[in-house]
Amino acid sequence: MKEKITNQALRLLKKEGLKSFSMRKLAETLAIDPMTIYYYFKNKDQLLAELVDVVFRKFYEGLRLEEGRTNHKEQLESVLIEYRSFFIQYIDLSLYLIQSPNEEYPAVKILNDLILDLIKASHPYEDPELTRDILIDFIHGNALSVSNKPRKGSKVKVKENQKDPFQESLTILFHRLFYNTRLT
Repeated sequence: MKEKITNQALRLLKKEGLKSFSMRKLAETLAIDPMTIYYYFKNKDQLLAELVDVVFRKFYEGLRLEEGRTNHKEQLESVLIEYRSFFIQYIDLSLYLIQSPNEEYPAVKILNDLILDLIKASHPYEDPELTRDILIDFIHGNALSVSNKPRKGSKVKVKENQKDPFQESLTILFHRLFYNTRLT
């Protein structure tokens, strides 16, 4: 039943958004007594923390990191690009996560540690923890700006010989953080 509640909560959160999400609405969509949800989760925050953990574990398990691949910057870039897509896909849950930064979420820590390990292996120009925080904030800011725009299609249209604006910005940021150079 707990898995059924979390799965429905994710669907409802995507459909209704964080502001409209409530335990009562969740119970109604499941056709159960609200107290059933409270049997598994003491409050809405505990349920949302469980959702954060569930989706981040799925994301982490779904990462396609090639073992033995020596170019750590390419791996880092790949993780960051996938994280941006994930963040946009679960925008309301991501907003909840940003709004509660003092909470420790084990699956989020695993992802942050992976990013930090890749940064350390890539030899950043600045402090690795600072570099991680800058990159993650860049991803969050970019994902939020994209998610707030009205979308006609699911992807930004890029001309054939033109780079995706996000990837272009990420490349510039990488040059600054790892080589202390600017691209002109």
